Amino acid sequence: MIDLTARITRSTGLVGALAFLLFGASQVYGQVGEVVRPEFSLTVELPEIKNDTKNLLSQIDQHLQQKNWQDAIDTLNRLIGSHGDELIARGSDQVDLGSQYTYYVDLKSYLQRRIAEYSRQTPEFLAVYRQRVDPLAKQVLDQAKASRDPAQLAAAIDDYFLCSYTDEALLFLGDLLLEQARFNEARTAWERISPRFRTPDDPSGVLLAMPGQPMWVAVDGIDWSKHRNYIKQRLNENASSSPLVTIPNSNLDPASIWARLCLASWLEGAEDRARSELELLKQLYPDSQGYLGGRTTNYATFLARLIETSHGTLPGLSAKNWPTFAGDYSRNGHAKLVQAPGTYRPNWSVTLDAQVLSQSTGGSTIDDQNDQSSPLIAETEKALNSTFPIVQDRVVIVADEQRVRAFDLESGLAAFPTGGRVFDQTDLEYGAFYSAGRRVDFDFDSRRRGNMLSAMSIKFLHALGVPRFTSSTDGNMLVARVGTTAIGVPMFQAQFQEAADMVIFDMSKQGKIIARIPPVTELSGPWSFEGTAIIRGNRLYCGMTKSGVRDESAVACFDWTTSQMLWRKSLSITQPYGSGLVQEADFGHRSHNLLTLKDGVLYYNTNHGVIAALDAQRGETLWLTHYPRRALIPSTRLDLAHSLVQRNINPCVVTQGLVISMPLDCDRVFALDAATGQLVWQTVPGGIEPLHILGATGEDILVSGNQLFWIQLHSGKIRAEFPKEARSTRDRGFGRGTLVGDQVYWPTRDAVYRLNAHLSKTSQVVEAGSPVDLAQFGEEGGNLVVSGDYLIIASPSRMTVYSPASSDVLPPQAQESDTSSN
Repeated sequence: MIDLTARITRSTGLVGALAFLLFGASQVYGQVGEVVRPEFSLTVELPEIKNDTKNLLSQIDQHLQQKNWQDAIDTLNRLIGSHGDELIARGSDQVDLGSQYTYYVDLKSYLQRRIAEYSRQTPEFLAVYRQRVDPLAKQVLDQAKASRDPAQLAAAIDDYFLCSYTDEALLFLGDLLLEQARFNEARTAWERISPRFRTPDDPSGVLLAMPGQPMWVAVDGIDWSKHRNYIKQRLNENASSSPLVTIPNSNLDPASIWARLCLASWLEGAEDRARSELELLKQLYPDSQGYLGGRTTNYATFLARLIETSHGTLPGLSAKNWPTFAGDYSRNGHAKLVQAPGTYRPNWSVTLDAQVLSQSTGGSTIDDQNDQSSPLIAETEKALNSTFPIVQDRVVIVADEQRVRAFDLESGLAAFPTGGRVFDQTDLEYGAFYSAGRRVDFDFDSRRRGNMLSAMSIKFLHALGVPRFTSSTDGNMLVARVGTTAIGVPMFQAQFQEAADMVIFDMSKQGKIIARIPPVTELSGPWSFEGTAIIRGNRLYCGMTKSGVRDESAVACFDWTTSQMLWRKSLSITQPYGSGLVQEADFGHRSHNLLTLKDGVLYYNTNHGVIAALDAQRGETLWLTHYPRRALIPSTRLDLAHSLVQRNINPCVVTQGLVISMPLDCDRVFALDAATGQLVWQTVPGGIEPLHILGATGEDILVSGNQLFWIQLHSGKIRAEFPKEARSTRDRGFGRGTLVGDQVYWPTRDAVYRLNAHLSKTSQVVEAGSPVDLAQFGEEGGNLVVSGDYLIIASPSRMTVYSPASSDVLPPQAQESDTSSN
């Protein structure tokens, strides 16, 4: 049994002492100072500011010191125009011994924040600047507001951020975004109006959060009767603690902003945050009135009535479809639980393209009969859970490197006539409406008899990491990455592989191909797609890698209707895993990185040392966080090297203003502020080894591997685990579970457990129904999807769809606990 008390560190000044309390000083110093530096490089190169940029920054400082404000403004505009995309560090957190997070923004944002702070101290400069830009700024902002286009308005605000009309424009922008249910963006727009909407400096140690963190966390549970006047004073005097670029001076009523923040929290389903913000509003601005809910009203009274009498919208709720990995592009989908079935029975099944890990030339290093010898989590090297189904309009879709297949959800018949030529459900071509031909990842000796190389016992495409197959939809449009998932393979092997393209299908026209986008053109160099793209409207967003001695990670945007690349933003350069982790030979690696899209912002876990947020419309870097990487020590055992990069399909989960991540090169789960990229919490390094982030409830983030864990969403405290102790390997997790209404379905090798997603009042795990016994049907666990009445399980070698065998009422103890937890 694992000790739950030893798994959380917070971004506070006391964190450095936590390691001493948990492990003892000598052991911690040994971990930091005595670890032998591995051959695999941990360095990450970023597009940081260059020397000529630094020279221009010095010139701005000189002009400001000498009060040559016109020259300062000219240099500022020149610097932003020519170097605005370069990154500059804006701070770092030493959250425990040897673990440092460093935060970056683009130079344009850095300069805006710096000049805004200078303007608060030197109003004369601000007056000169506004006299110069206000006439044009008003015209541009009025036109942008009249368009009601958030992207156009946001661009205008960035161009004229220090003008006299920016606060009104930000208020209007936030309202527009709220209308579109883009809650994170709306909150950020309102918080930029003044630094008072983030936690201020707190010399008395009264507040419960670090300066710059969201204010609701700082006052959640505070004793207002003792600290009301102090908190109000600190907020009114707060001038620079916000990490956001904020207006130098604004006359807007702060109560109107807090009312909007509270309303947005309620609409998003973040009820704890809404209640905390409502209490702040009651305590600091009890009599403030304004226009809300279609009439002029007292803010606190209106919102209190709203929160107490109804629930907001739950995040990520999906009625019937499962359009992408994790259910939606925020990677926090919840399937709708139509009924509470007593159990399920198999309805139909089809064969999947079973995958195995690349082996050493001398054969496997693992005893195939002994799962315990395998270092993999929730799968084994001979039983990989590689396939992740999606559901669109009662059609189940699966893909692999060579084909895309579709089946009717109820019957299992091929969804399209083009897939009806093969009637054997055990045939891999059954249901295939697209097939690229022969498979490229094969053994010469077993599949190329008679070839001149057949005597060679080698495997094509030696690649490090587990193959994964995903796809995504938007309306009738489906996108799949078709071709090899191996990147950076040796030249000899590369000549035989088929580079993966993004292929777009129109599902309303029986899967007709309407676009095919290759990663490489004659001028672009050796780029590859990292994973399946996000398709949204006519845009396609995807991670990309440029292979070489060092790999370059980037995010790209295409117009798939023309195959034109609209932008590509490079983020970092690092050593590729394939050449660094296997000593015996030259290996490529398999990459399946997925983007996350939430409220117009793309979040990217590169798995190479950085998490980044980008504006989806313009491709501008909003922030980039360099997290602490774990030492990946090269090994002669290929199976151990595979295990180091097993967690290779792990996009960020974005919910309630947090970005939850667990990169494969990091030994912890952590949460970043979605608006700034700053660390909110992290689990203790090495405390848990999860494989999947399943999603979030209002209280917890659920992660799974050999066990299922509940991690408190806003603190990082591990509140529960299931099972508490695995009696055998058959009790361990096997595949990816899913959130279904207020339940979580979690698979093992022999069963699917159905548990309440919400813990009881005493933080206990409660069963929501009897486990689904898969072993009795000769089936096994795998990756789960629930659509309507049907449970879909993609195991290593087959996909089986289950239908309810019966419906019954939850057990009395489950009913009682489920009610109390809500």
